[in-house]
Amino acid sequence: MSKWLIELAGVKITVNVKTDAAEDLVLTALSALRPKKINTAQGIRLVVNQQEKLWLLNDRSKDIERKIKKTGDLVYHLTDRIVFHIADKAENNHCLHAAAVANNEHALIIPANSGAGKSSFTTWLVANGFSYLTDELILIDEQRSVRGVGRPIQIKSHGIEAVNSLFLKPDLVFPGNFANAVTIDALGGKVSERESHQLAMMVFPKYRKGADYELNRLSSAEAGMSLMGNHVNARNLEGHGFRDMMAIIRETPCYSLEYGGFDKLPSDFDQQLKDMLASESL
Repeated sequence: MSKWLIELAGVKITVNVKTDAAEDLVLTALSALRPKKINTAQGIRLVVNQQEKLWLLNDRSKDIERKIKKTGDLVYHLTDRIVFHIADKAENNHCLHAAAVANNEHALIIPANSGAGKSSFTTWLVANGFSYLTDELILIDEQRSVRGVGRPIQIKSHGIEAVNSLFLKPDLVFPGNFANAVTIDALGGKVSERESHQLAMMVFPKYRKGADYELNRLSSAEAGMSLMGNHVNARNLEGHGFRDMMAIIRETPCYSLEYGGFDKLPSDFDQQLKDMLASESL
């Protein structure tokens, strides 16, 4: 049995792994979080084991056990528990339900509710040269420094066809009934080597079938109303973090993006975004 420690925003989580096969999958799931091998469990304990043809996941802090058949679903549920605990316990950081990618030191934040196409858009960005931070949860401090809670990109079963063409190594996509775990290697992409990035821009995506491409600048008020709905640890912060987040938004260019498919995006949209990140950060 091995133990792997994840430590972020003052939250410690130990993942106990009981078998070699489970360890290979767990390390793939946690690679973007850079876990450290330890001898003694610290903080919150998650346990991954196998029983016949099932994966077993136990969250000891909440007395939750899941029996899982497919590898993609194990990756999803394991990383979902990690995301939950960090968002639940993190202090001195704003936790946002958002994806994030980067170009050099400049971070692009992608806040969105479920079903808006956040993870699919993130997959496209990574496949087009952006460094990966997260598809689910970011931590941002008052200096606008951004860190991502990284994991394989989670694509729901009904959305996998939209991103199939982006896979360079389909065998590195782990299928699941609930979600498919798309590793960054499957896209020929890379996880950012930086511990943190400077927030440069936010894009609020919305996929709408048949829609043309439309990118519009948002006012601070419009962006603030949308973003606070994605703020998941407001209860841990003074004044629910509203004043601090509005200060961050006022200093950050924010855009809405509507599109009906990747073929609707401008052919040089990836470069446009990289140029905008560089110029907006000045």
